[in-house]
Amino acid sequence: MSARKLHRQRLLFLLVILVLLFILVPLSVSMGVIKASFLDVIKLMFNDGGVPPEIEAILMLRLKRALAAVAVGAILGAGGASMQAVLRNPMASPFTLGISHAAALGVAVSLLMGVSGTTSYRVITVHSPYLLPLFAFIFSLLQVAVILALSYRAGLTERAIILAAIAISFFYQALLSLLQYLFLNELQVAMVVFWTFGDLGRIDWTGLKITIGAAVLLSIYYMARSFDLDLISLSDDVAYSSGVNPKRLRLEATIMTALGASVATSFAGVLAFLCLVAPHVARLVVGGAHRYLLPASMLTGSLLVLVADTLGRVILSPVVLPVGIVLSLVGAPLLVYLLLRGGG
Repeated sequence: MSARKLHRQRLLFLLVILVLLFILVPLSVSMGVIKASFLDVIKLMFNDGGVPPEIEAILMLRLKRALAAVAVGAILGAGGASMQAVLRNPMASPFTLGISHAAALGVAVSLLMGVSGTTSYRVITVHSPYLLPLFAFIFSLLQVAVILALSYRAGLTERAIILAAIAISFFYQALLSLLQYLFLNELQVAMVVFWTFGDLGRIDWTGLKITIGAAVLLSIYYMARSFDLDLISLSDDVAYSSGVNPKRLRLEATIMTALGASVATSFAGVLAFLCLVAPHVARLVVGGAHRYLLPASMLTGSLLVLVADTLGRVILSPVVLPVGIVLSLVGAPLLVYLLLRGGG
């Protein structure tokens, strides 16, 4: 295949996914127990008026979920592609750093401090809707800081980062289990477990703005570093010979990816599987060049989370399934299909 034809194929894929997102966002908003027309959703999105007041509030909540799905999917999709490059491991992701265990530990610690108040999380209420995300975010950053400090002492190689992450993740998981066993009551344990399922419904408009802002900033960074990620994904020697410091890039990319994943996880819970499946789907179509792979992973991640969240709202309506559960149910067969198609 000629380079020009391959370039067109890659751009076509990006365009198709982008168009699908523009169609599926209003379509997702229109679906649910209370149905709305596609035209009503378009009017709502462009603030055109004419939407029946009895359904406007419901559509706004669905629109918030849909936009959150796009932002969270973009952050985690590109994060997975970035970590697979700097660690040169097809199974790597931001959650290889143990962010999910650290964030869950943060939630458990916040509950242990006696959080109570007005915002409902199933049967437990919290005084501030930002307290749990804040603790999850802080503990995620602490996890990453410890891992990077340990791996720095070992030379900041991809093997050092992975081994440090595994060791500290087991430690955090042990602390979480200890808190659940000795100190948390049944309702608090249920809260921690439910939080790990992943749920877009807990993101409010302020959290959505933060998540979208993180997605925009990270997309700019990833595209600026796309060529360097191509080099480091080959080997450290290739990166060195091309004028790129692989240790510095690995540290920088890990920090940026961890920040993005921490933001997404603190607001939406754990969606670890997305970081694996989105880059592999994108790589199957656009190849390994990161100037195409990164935007393709972002768009694919957004599409997968949006579809999973929509299915979770409608398949057992009025029961809403957490997006993390649906995403794993949908993504696991897809990853197996990619494995079989790619011959391993």
